[in-house]
Amino acid sequence: MSLLSCLLDGDNIPPHKKKIDVLSPVSGNVQPLDAFSNLTLSQRIFGEGAAIEVSGFQVVAPFDCVVTEFPMTAAHIRLRDKHGLRLHIQCGVNAHRLYGEGFKRKVKVAQKVRQGQVLLEFDGRKLRQSLDDPKFAVTLLNSDKVQGILLNQRKVTALEDVLFSVIV
Repeated sequence: MSLLSCLLDGDNIPPHKKKIDVLSPVSGNVQPLDAFSNLTLSQRIFGEGAAIEVSGFQVVAPFDCVVTEFPMTAAHIRLRDKHGLRLHIQCGVNAHRLYGEGFKRKVKVAQKVRQGQVLLEFDGRKLRQSLDDPKFAVTLLNSDKVQGILLNQRKVTALEDVLFSVIV
């Protein structure tokens, strides 16, 4: 685990004001970020969060938010919610090299989206064949501003299961 990690286990939750549950934006099997061989993700440069071996074909908004970044390559999406949480969804390692092939963008930058709205559709087979690592990363960019994150390490269904809880 990285020095920048703020993962908590269920037994050592510090006193806190609020717990914010973040639903999973994709379906799949959840692992810690250490599962990535890519140092940018495993060393938590984009914040603490989860690696997900995706099983679906869509990325959905886990909460009501604004799309703050979504490059034409569709390699990642950044969202900001009403609490100030800044979420980064990375669509596989080196997905930018596909130049958008295998992705279909459904929203644009500065757009307000509702929880459950489809942000992106992707071709899972294409990603598994073309990427260095097809796992998605979902990280909290401002995880340095929270007390910790409780990660739900199991199989999750998009919008049905909590991916992680943010302790503030």
